[in-house]
Amino acid sequence: MEASQDIVNDSFIALLENIDRLDDAVLKSFLATTVKNKCLNYLRRVNCEKIIYRNLKIRATDAYNMSLLESDSRDSGMYSSEVMSICRESLSRLPVLTSEIFMDRLRGLSYKEIAEKYGISHRSVTYEISKTLAVLKESLKDYLPLVLYLLMLKSN
Repeated sequence: MEASQDIVNDSFIALLENIDRLDDAVLKSFLATTVKNKCLNYLRRVNCEKIIYRNLKIRATDAYNMSLLESDSRDSGMYSSEVMSICRESLSRLPVLTSEIFMDRLRGLSYKEIAEKYGISHRSVTYEISKTLAVLKESLKDYLPLVLYLLMLKSN
């Protein structure tokens, strides 16, 4: 409502400023054209303001998200040590052979090499590793999103 009143007032001011140069026959059309143009200018300005506001909001959100990620990466050392502690504790509760097989797999040995090392079948190696993964999955269920995030950071 205020904007429309301002537009009408500005249009009358423009009419009064130009009244000496205008014929009586064109006063009505001049006023209508002036109001129309001022309305269009107002709508363009409002649209530009919305676009600018939206862009600023997006940039602020991006900056906030980046600051969260940066603080998470600083805190990741603390969390990763906690996750490693839980892993060590979980592995210590497993039979020695099971945890050794799992550690050998982490060191990069193939299933075949592990089976030969301990004199067991390939299927036994698969079973022991899957058993260990199930225990770790249960122990780390609350940390799974964090573990995935840490793995993503380490891969970059």
